[in-house]
Amino acid sequence: MAKALLRELGVDLVRFNAAFERALYRSLGLSSGTFFEREAFGRDVLVTGSPPARRLADFVAEFPISQESKRQVLALYSRTRDPLVGRSIDDKRALLKRTSYRNYLIRICDCSEEAANCFQGRPLGFFGLGSDAVPAAAARDLGYPGFAGLGLPPDSNPAWSEPYIYHFPDGNASLARLLVRALIPGVAPGSTMEDIVTAPFDYGRLDARDQNVRLRLDSTCLDVRNDRDRVLLGYVRDGVAHRVEAKHAVLACFHMVVPHIMPELPAHQRAALAQNVKTPIVYINVLLRDWRAWANLKVSAIAAPMSFFHQVALDFPVSLGDYHHPRDPSEPMLLHLAHVPNTPNQGLDARAQFRLGQNKLFTMQFAEFEDRIRDQLDRMLNAGGFASGRDIAAITVNRWPHGYSYVANSLYDPEDYQEAVVNIARQRHGRVAIANTDSGGDAWAHFAIEQAERAIRELLQ
Repeated sequence: MAKALLRELGVDLVRFNAAFERALYRSLGLSSGTFFEREAFGRDVLVTGSPPARRLADFVAEFPISQESKRQVLALYSRTRDPLVGRSIDDKRALLKRTSYRNYLIRICDCSEEAANCFQGRPLGFFGLGSDAVPAAAARDLGYPGFAGLGLPPDSNPAWSEPYIYHFPDGNASLARLLVRALIPGVAPGSTMEDIVTAPFDYGRLDARDQNVRLRLDSTCLDVRNDRDRVLLGYVRDGVAHRVEAKHAVLACFHMVVPHIMPELPAHQRAALAQNVKTPIVYINVLLRDWRAWANLKVSAIAAPMSFFHQVALDFPVSLGDYHHPRDPSEPMLLHLAHVPNTPNQGLDARAQFRLGQNKLFTMQFAEFEDRIRDQLDRMLNAGGFASGRDIAAITVNRWPHGYSYVANSLYDPEDYQEAVVNIARQRHGRVAIANTDSGGDAWAHFAIEQAERAIRELLQ
């Protein structure tokens, strides 16, 4: 369904593939690297040229950890060492599901704390959790080291078999713009995925009386209730309360919000909806006057497993339509930084960490983020000639206390989580259906599209 809709909107994945200039950074000799901060590793060290740019042994040799820890890290990639020798395939799979990746490294693979720290922040981008709260089975699915010698048959997961290349310059915003342009004629010029990136929008057309589809922005829904053969909805706009009625409604908001705006739902469904504690995450864009320091260091993306920002990278090299990605290090460039406010290594489950992270974000000011940005970039990139006071032109901080949908975690959730929680949470109630990516149990754009179709089909039955 998702790919069919994208085709209808003019999104051609083959052309998208061509728009991703994957060879750009490679042609400049850039590769990825890892930053080890002094607070966790004793000194600041940026190690560049991660495999396959050079040999794994040469890369690990520069880690600021003991020789024994380096040996342990290298041993994780061995295909001849089975740390679970003697166990059956089923026993191994079960153990990986109920053991965190960090505990797997330390207790089963005999890694030191400092060796495990080299991988602590690696899962943050996908799970919003460090290796202490991510199952070893999930780490194996993503290709993390430590599993090559287990003798387990390869697992096929289509989510990991397709490269992460379908990325508009503005992320998923262009998907929403494509949808709106298709639904409301005249709201924006053009007809292709290439021209949507820079197409101007006439926001005055979004809520016009003469059109079949109307979008009302800045309108917060506060009350939804079934009333015989209709649905009553209350919302607030510009401080004024309004009520509208409809034959049907789709609630495509956060699941944890639904029980508060639709209290008539049965208790078991409200409880299931409340289980979706969203992952807090912060995406930051830093506009650089140039990216010479990155070219000097021969690096395009940096992982920082124990730092405030676990990932720092040059913008995706996508050129689409009239939008052209910078090609010369003397040009301005966007950096993408990611921060997840988690509470690792304290025995907290995923939901507890997410709730604490949400509270942290509510209390943090822009000035604190700016200080962290400048400090980490200066320490990472100083050897390449970077100076934040000179090189940073602008900063935007996008704080999402309620970001990614909750994903079932085998360390904390039952095996029947999909049936016992997700499916119950999204049940239609009267003339109201429930959608959003939360309804699919993961935070992917295609999940949101597929769940929207499911919700509409339920209302048409």
